[in-house]
Amino acid sequence: MKLMVVMGEYPPEEDERRRQAVLKCASPGTEIGFCVIKATFFRRSNSQVNSLSAGPLVAEVAQKAETDGYDALVPFGTLDAGVELARNLVRIPIVGAGQSVLHLGAQLSSRLGVIAYEDKSIPFMRKQMHAWRVADSVVAIRGIGIPLPESTKSRGAMRERFIKVARDLIDNHDAEIIVPMGVTMVPVQYSPQEFEEELGVPVMDALKTSIQTAEMMVRMGLTHSTKTYPPATTK
Repeated sequence: MKLMVVMGEYPPEEDERRRQAVLKCASPGTEIGFCVIKATFFRRSNSQVNSLSAGPLVAEVAQKAETDGYDALVPFGTLDAGVELARNLVRIPIVGAGQSVLHLGAQLSSRLGVIAYEDKSIPFMRKQMHAWRVADSVVAIRGIGIPLPESTKSRGAMRERFIKVARDLIDNHDAEIIVPMGVTMVPVQYSPQEFEEELGVPVMDALKTSIQTAEMMVRMGLTHSTKTYPPATTK
């Protein structure tokens, strides 16, 4: 099985950190390919702009990946950049980390507490959650106030704020599961198990969910419906 993971541009050490996290999520025997697009996820702090501007680039990679024999494609991160567009252009599964982790979380509990990097990302997250029909399962969304580019140098502060925000979601909003909508928080910087031990509730891993959802779809021979995503035809 061959999966293509589409990544934005990161500094070399940050890029390698994320690639290693992806490889740890894959099952034995799954081959992971990486493609880097000219996108600025690590520099531009606007989730909606990042997602919309990267969409056509992800879709272009999806078409090439299908031609090159890849079985599925996963855009890195929970913005799900290009997922909707790519599904209209290819027949291999296109799996978004944000959509897949929230749907998995909704199977486990109807009270999800969501954590973002910054509050400015929350409006776009809400739009996505309504589109994915999971908004009713989300009790609250809170940011930790650490921009993505500062995640490594502020690693200690990230952990402290994550625990504080998660505890507030659990104690004051009755969240039963914590969903980090940012794969740099979990699993790139911290494992979900580390947070679970301190919080006493499950903590989701969006990156692992997306990779293993893609693997499951390939094994089951499933992909998106052409009724939902009519193929784009050229006249």
